[in-house]
Amino acid sequence: MELQAQIVKSGTWFYDGKVPHEVWIVRQNFDYYHDPGYQDEPCLSDDNRIFQVLYAHEGHVISVSVAHKSLDDAISCAEEKCSTVTWDDHRLQHLFHGRYYKLEP
Repeated sequence: MELQAQIVKSGTWFYDGKVPHEVWIVRQNFDYYHDPGYQDEPCLSDDNRIFQVLYAHEGHVISVSVAHKSLDDAISCAEEKCSTVTWDDHRLQHLFHGRYYKLEP
């Protein structure tokens, strides 16, 4: 299976109130924390997609949330962790390299 991930919502928040960071909501066909071959099944929705919140700095992912079955749940998760997210959708794009989440060159 080819791992596919796409940023479907993005915003900005300030770490420590000063340092700009990004938050990306990613729709994908894999759970970042699920390894194939283990007994537990990934938390995929009915259409075999999940949403994960990625926290990034200067275009590099620094943290990934648990899986969510809906976009609304993922947004709520991001807003709980980063109470001052400004959703501006400045980054809406496919990500590459599976679990490594690379931006387009």
